Amino acid sequence: MSFEQKPFLILFAVVFVAWLVLRRREHASVALLLAASLVFYAFNHWFLLPILLAYCVVNWVVAGRINSKHEARSTNVDKPETRTPLVSDFEFRISSLLWLWLGVGFNLVVLCYYKYTPLLVQSLADALPGVVPTVPAGAFEKWSIPYGISFYAFTGIAYMVDVYRGTTPAEPSFWRYTLSAAFFPHLVAGPILRPNEFLDRVRPGHLPTEPEAPGEAVWLIARGFFKKLVVADRIGLAIDPFFAHVGDPTTAGVWALPYVWLYALQIYFDFSAYTDMARGFGLLFGYRWPENFNAPYLATSVTEFWRRWHMTLSRFLRDYVYVSLGGNRKGRVRTHLNLMLTMLLGGLWHGANWSFLVWGGLHGAFLILHKLWSGTRLATWLGERSGAARVLWHAVALAVTFHCVCLAWCFFRLTAFADSVACVRKWVDCDPAKMWGGPWCDPAVWLALGLYVALMSAAEACGRLANRAGDARGAFGAGMVWGVRVAALALAVLVSPSGAKSPFIYFQF
Repeated sequence: MSFEQKPFLILFAVVFVAWLVLRRREHASVALLLAASLVFYAFNHWFLLPILLAYCVVNWVVAGRINSKHEARSTNVDKPETRTPLVSDFEFRISSLLWLWLGVGFNLVVLCYYKYTPLLVQSLADALPGVVPTVPAGAFEKWSIPYGISFYAFTGIAYMVDVYRGTTPAEPSFWRYTLSAAFFPHLVAGPILRPNEFLDRVRPGHLPTEPEAPGEAVWLIARGFFKKLVVADRIGLAIDPFFAHVGDPTTAGVWALPYVWLYALQIYFDFSAYTDMARGFGLLFGYRWPENFNAPYLATSVTEFWRRWHMTLSRFLRDYVYVSLGGNRKGRVRTHLNLMLTMLLGGLWHGANWSFLVWGGLHGAFLILHKLWSGTRLATWLGERSGAARVLWHAVALAVTFHCVCLAWCFFRLTAFADSVACVRKWVDCDPAKMWGGPWCDPAVWLALGLYVALMSAAEACGRLANRAGDARGAFGAGMVWGVRVAALALAVLVSPSGAKSPFIYFQF
């Protein structure tokens, strides 16, 4: 089930009305939202429900066992002068680590089985012919990856690690923990939440009883629908045929770079649309979650790009992979190695194809190069410029960063390595007569992008006007703000391409 589908809209309307009635009764509210989340995930895919529940059971049990070790390590608070730990630090570390490895291992083994079995089997067959049997054509044709498994696996790992580190207590109630792990707005494609961002709000006495910032919630949902249905899907219709035939004679001489630019925009609008809607639906139920995007293509370095793009994944990789590997605490060479390993793992997280490893490797190389560049005198000198020189250097850095990201997107979008290379080659090897024509010039694409810019500009202008408290112009601005929200929803329905809607890109991960 997806946010833009009618079954979801019906489910949401029914659940939201029921929640408004039951929101002051904690047990009923938890049961309602949990039941709705399971229906959302299992809609037309009931066979996937045991996988999700197995994750929840294992993560809840492991966190509970680790928490019990924390308690056993505590002392008698009534008599501080005689307090003695029930278990030693050594016993605590060993037993807790064993439970943590068990929980993390389960999450990763199941994730790897579903995501990487076809890739590993095929790779072994190719690498060891005669030793490993040849994989028949279509052997994995019906192999499917449980959608959202990467996101709820990472959420579960973060929860268990935080309990082990003592930064959050384990949740005693299995049902409340399962609600935090499986709540339908963030379940399938994030954002990747930490316990203090959601689980703490599900604990007894902390469950929200009112929507939070309903106006902001409606705007996020309306903006998300517009981004997905009007912009991302329209771009997809224009560029998908080129990428489907990038290595064919039918695209010989075609200039690839505009299609890569548009794909960069498509994946941003598509993924940020999901995040907008997820955050909006969360606000309507009283939960505020962190932003996942902050104008990533305005970054002037790949390091800054990763502070702006898929921010909840970036901080997960930083805090649970990069820091665990040693971070920048063990010298320059080890820092660079840790960066590369982190990005390679981040690339493989996205999918079972070696092209994702190349994508992650490119970003790792860009991050290392930026670290090396940042330590040079020239970089320091350029960063200290002012006036026109500063603006010019900023523009150059922005353009270089964007094209580095676009280079990596070629390997992300095209899972066949030969096709990715062909796409990159066509950045420069093209027929001049074909440079300024083709689907990427479709006026509907640029109209959709222009409408988005106009809508965002109108929303910002009306928002500034609405901030004039006690002023007649403020009341007018508040009315205009709601007008922009309604207009965004109306345009999402009226201007979106006809026909079957494409699923969110990140559903495949």
